[in-house]
Amino acid sequence: MSERIEAQLSDHVNELRRQAFEELALIISGEKEYSRPEEWRPVPPTACAPSRGVSLTGGPFRMMFDRNLAYIREWYERKYRFEKEPAPEELTDWEKSLPASGEGRMLSVAAHSLRWEEDEVLREMLNALVDRVKNRQEEDGYCMPFPREHMACDDGNGHFGSSERKNYDRVNLTRGMIAAGYAGREDAFEVLRRFYDWLNSSPHLLRLLEGDSPDTTAANCNNGHEGHLLVYNSPIGKPDDLVAAERAFVQDFFIEANRNRDPLSLTFYPFNIPHSYVLLAFKAWMDHYRATGHEKYLEGVKGAWDIIYDYFLHAGGSLAICESLAGTYMPGSYHIHHGILRHTGETCGSVFWADINHRLLEHFPTETKYADEIERAIYNVVLANQDKRGHIRYHARLEGKKKKAKSINTCCEVMGAPFIAALPQYIYSVAADGVYVNLYAASRITATVAGSECALSMETEFPFGNRVKITVEAAGTFAIRLRVPGWATRPVPVTCNGQPVADGEPGTYVELDRDWSSGDAVEFDLNPEIAVHRYCGWDQSADYRRYSLHYGPILLCLVNATHFNVQSRNIVERLVPVEGQPLHFSVRTEGPDESMPEDARVMPYWLVEEDQLFTVYPTTGRFQRPERSSGNAALT
Repeated sequence: MSERIEAQLSDHVNELRRQAFEELALIISGEKEYSRPEEWRPVPPTACAPSRGVSLTGGPFRMMFDRNLAYIREWYERKYRFEKEPAPEELTDWEKSLPASGEGRMLSVAAHSLRWEEDEVLREMLNALVDRVKNRQEEDGYCMPFPREHMACDDGNGHFGSSERKNYDRVNLTRGMIAAGYAGREDAFEVLRRFYDWLNSSPHLLRLLEGDSPDTTAANCNNGHEGHLLVYNSPIGKPDDLVAAERAFVQDFFIEANRNRDPLSLTFYPFNIPHSYVLLAFKAWMDHYRATGHEKYLEGVKGAWDIIYDYFLHAGGSLAICESLAGTYMPGSYHIHHGILRHTGETCGSVFWADINHRLLEHFPTETKYADEIERAIYNVVLANQDKRGHIRYHARLEGKKKKAKSINTCCEVMGAPFIAALPQYIYSVAADGVYVNLYAASRITATVAGSECALSMETEFPFGNRVKITVEAAGTFAIRLRVPGWATRPVPVTCNGQPVADGEPGTYVELDRDWSSGDAVEFDLNPEIAVHRYCGWDQSADYRRYSLHYGPILLCLVNATHFNVQSRNIVERLVPVEGQPLHFSVRTEGPDESMPEDARVMPYWLVEEDQLFTVYPTTGRFQRPERSSGNAALT
């Protein structure tokens, strides 16, 4: 990098930091402007995620859901079921340092799971944990499982320590208690109402972004933003909650940088470490837009979406930016290698990315790109980072061996396990006049549409099979809108009761609006094909080009080899399906100059076991330096 460019970059970073800390000073002093309730013009979603009425009937989603139940039941049986408090020696370091997150994780998994199906053990877990929080609530409303001095990053002895409790820990418990309220424990709402009344009137409110010292900011500070928004959008919400969220957390300098689509504003985000938790600011902005109608929030989210997609997503959809002791993660660098100093593909980041896309999809339900991203995050990160016991990996490594999955209350468990428990809500969206089918998974939905009950069942083996059949189970007049994914390779013919009714173009929704009879069947075949995308990041091979392979949304990888030692320019033509193993391929070699290990296989990344050597970016051909690229926009 030339001295001139280095100087320009330094100036840019310094200007971001100047704006950020000037705004932080205004927030702490209470002098920053904020909007008043009389100025708000709420914008309701066009099509909402169902909160109940969806059941998973088979396939990878059901498997993921059941593994998650086994994971959380094991926690409860081992530590909480027969004692009011687990013994200290039973607690992991994560539980000791961040106790509220463990409670919130278990509450969220139990409550979200109970939205879809009743379970005696989960109901007992939910009730026990809500009672635990309720019983320790103090007269003034404080209910966190750590001393209130920690809301000021103070251990009570004048020593400043970790600042994650006041934001990360607080909000994870808030998430769990809100979910518990919707799952039937309405007194959980009241507990939170009293706590947030305390917080809103406390001297801590406007210092939640502040870290251990005046010139630092709180660890994972953006995680704290969602707490007030969750309470505001609950049955016991008050305008004060939304005002508090805006006064304490909204960072206008960052909204403006994202509106201008400045990727360096993420690389050099001035508040705490620039990594996946910054995405929670974008998620919060979407909630502010819904509540107030202020366009700056929507423009900020759309700009942030472009930045992430163009510069910080690996080809499989995992988030490239992550905690790094080796320095910043530059736009388009897409580092593959993992080590002590650098990581990538954190489960948390993909959960946040999926939820940002989900919020956008509710407002723009015909924009298939949002559902495409949710689908990639689910298959290539969340499912890939869950092992057979339901334990969850921290990072989605892209080569070598997968990380060992954990059951110790890591942040990726705290974010990933509740996401999996809520999986059914991502498959469909419900509008006033019909149902959107966003993801293809064996399932059933019942919902109220146009004043009457609508019931649909979906049969599919996707991604192992491409046939989809949707059967109407309750007669009525409503629309069924079917997503034709952006990865579809050609139009998708759709039939109803065996008769052609539409050809769906890739990247659109097919709308079927009619009077439905019980038993009507809509059928079609998805048409994914294996596609090859060139790797354009910084971790290039010295001798060869790197490529990734995809089957529709499914990231494939090469197992037991790192290089396609074949002369053909078309790798796909050398892949031979393995009998009895869908989406598994051996590699055909021809001639004396070609060779591959006998056990080399191309297979879905999410099916790779922890003891298998793999790479999602195998090399092939002679090396030629790739053209400059800006991420996913060029990978396709």
